[in-house]
Amino acid sequence: MKVEYINPFIEASRIVINQILGTEPTVGKPYIKTTPYTSENVVTIIGVTGVIRGNVVVAFSRETVFAIASTMMGGMPVQELDEMTKSAIAELCNMILGNTATILSKNNLSIDITPPTVLTGDNLEFSPTKGVVICIPLNLENGATIEININNTN
Repeated sequence: MKVEYINPFIEASRIVINQILGTEPTVGKPYIKTTPYTSENVVTIIGVTGVIRGNVVVAFSRETVFAIASTMMGGMPVQELDEMTKSAIAELCNMILGNTATILSKNNLSIDITPPTVLTGDNLEFSPTKGVVICIPLNLENGATIEININNTN
């Protein structure tokens, strides 16, 4: 996958996480995942069409989701994956992908995104049938990691 496609995901993630959580994530080295791959306990899936075609899977641990949702809800303690918590995580991912689309469009590249779907469970396994999965690890100040997994089938 081209760097010109990956960098907007990184830039958008940094902007949104900084705005919403008040922290600047450090970006780990992007790498290619072999498939099938397993993911954390909570994932948000967003479909993508355009210059990038496939899906984006954003993966979190439960603890990370609770901390993020708590911050997004003004500090209210969050200790369960209820509908409000899932909605907060879906909105964070929607904002990241929406910002990514905006950054790409400024470079005359276009993508459309689907509404996010949140999945929860243990050892969630993903088996994209086509394309490559690029993982961008985002490390937060509290030691938590968010993974942005981009499956581009173009």
